[in-house]
Amino acid sequence: MNRETIGRAIGAASLAFGIADMLLGKRLGRGIGAGEEMGGRLFQVVGVREVATGVAGLIAPGSASPVQWRLAGDIFDLAALGYIAAPANPKRKMAFLALGIVAGVAAMDYLGAHALKRNG
Repeated sequence: MNRETIGRAIGAASLAFGIADMLLGKRLGRGIGAGEEMGGRLFQVVGVREVATGVAGLIAPGSASPVQWRLAGDIFDLAALGYIAAPANPKRKMAFLALGIVAGVAAMDYLGAHALKRNG
């Protein structure tokens, strides 16, 4: 797979995730036990970051930088979800599910960034 295809795919996915996070933030926050207000705000902020990195990835699809920015964001998301998945959370299983999904996305971002840097 060539560099531009990798960058565009990750950029498009980031854009889609970001729009979903911004539109469904309150529902997602409530679903993982972070609350509609605080969790919703968290998802909306994450959504803005995802949209920004998605647009950057689509503008410069051969660059590793937007994917590296996504990876840095994934690390923040993992830390936040780790905190949300505390034993006192009655929706802890859903928070762990979200944690697993983000870990998978982070792994893909790492591999994508590595491929873009290696081929650059």
